[in-house]
Amino acid sequence: MAEPPIRSRILEEARDLFVAQGAAAVTMRGVAARVGVTPMALYRYFPSREELLGALVEQGHATFLGYLNRSLRETTPLARLAVAGEQYLRFALEHPQSYAVMFMERDVPVGRAGAADAGEGAATFRFLVDRVRDCSAAGALEVADAEETALVVWAHVHGLVSLFLAGKLPLAEREFADLYRRSIDALLRGFAPPAAAPASASARRATGRRVRGGTVATRAR
Repeated sequence: MAEPPIRSRILEEARDLFVAQGAAAVTMRGVAARVGVTPMALYRYFPSREELLGALVEQGHATFLGYLNRSLRETTPLARLAVAGEQYLRFALEHPQSYAVMFMERDVPVGRAGAADAGEGAATFRFLVDRVRDCSAAGALEVADAEETALVVWAHVHGLVSLFLAGKLPLAEREFADLYRRSIDALLRGFAPPAAAPASASARRATGRRVRGGTVATRAR
């Protein structure tokens, strides 16, 4: 069911305020002023500031999970993991405001392993754990703990994406995307069994050709 237009507008204005000034600036009064309603009207849709912030994070994770689910079309566990990495990049580039709200603001509550406390946030991290576990079961990766390995993979891609979105890397978007792909190749090779070491790179090249052909939108910065 689609959200009421006013609720969507509230979330949009809260997200823009969050990105521009940080979580502390997201107050019920401040958001109400941007929307053009009274603070009391805002409380009809969000009983508290915490629920408003939580809704922002939940909305972002729901969209993010939709991107990740596209990787399930692939036919092998390693290809699904590789394409999930590409979809992570695509989500971050196409929804930088949502990415910032979800992952780049310390005042938003997070739970174990950095996933949101419940709902879609936990589901997106669990998605990555499942992809790593599938690769391990298929012999494509050699890992002792799927959750720990998933956390390492997430920390790697998040670090790169966060640096880029924060303007800390002097690269055009296409250059950054190429760097991102090469770095994932190297990371996955580190987890590959000795006899399968080249597999991650070949899987990435196969999916990378498709992405470079238009899956990830490239915008001039």
